[in-house]
Amino acid sequence: MALTDLSRLPLPPACREALRESRVRRIDDHSVPIAAAWWNAEVAAVRLPGAPVAGSGVTRLRRSDLSEDAAHLPALSDEELLRFTWRVLALGQRHEASAQSEASSRRGARQGACREDAAVGSRRRPCGCGAGFEVMRPEGRNAVRCLGPAFSTKLLYFAGAGSVRHPCAILDSRVATTLRKTCGWDSLGNGRWPTHTHGRYCTLLARWAAEESERLGRDVGVDEIERWLFDSAGGQAGK
Repeated sequence: MALTDLSRLPLPPACREALRESRVRRIDDHSVPIAAAWWNAEVAAVRLPGAPVAGSGVTRLRRSDLSEDAAHLPALSDEELLRFTWRVLALGQRHEASAQSEASSRRGARQGACREDAAVGSRRRPCGCGAGFEVMRPEGRNAVRCLGPAFSTKLLYFAGAGSVRHPCAILDSRVATTLRKTCGWDSLGNGRWPTHTHGRYCTLLARWAAEESERLGRDVGVDEIERWLFDSAGGQAGK
């Protein structure tokens, strides 16, 4: 299949309307439920550093919680870097309610899926998304067992510490669904995205963000567009 010409794809009007809401509300305050007790117990059970993943009584994580963690990345110890990685994983497991997905996550942890290596991308904080993604997905393979492209993009995104000008954006199955079915990216494919595809994705969102920044008279982050892409997938994502 020929590559879709992304320079011709317009931002859907519904996304342009959503961007009228404040960044604080749509990004900083965006929270998702997490299975904190499960993550704390599982990390402790396999004797990996970085526990507790969340404090007692915590049932949700906000994007701004991880942004605050990432603000101190250069000075974090290896254990603290692993805790940051666990928290990215916990926030990313939005649909972990089913026994099947929980069992899959448990197997990944017990196999040591998240070793200290998983913090490499966030520690380096590269200027470009491509270099960081290649660290996590060298030659199209997972650098860390069981953790694929979607996790890699989450780690690189949260390493930006919430900066509106951070160039890296999350790309997962829900975001991809909207890009294909609503935005017209016919050649995107599913799941096993190479570095080149992630680079094209970030470039597309950067163009849209620049256009919307000019239209709205404020800095629009690529994550604000990613948030709309994720939400708009609805029940179409097949997860």
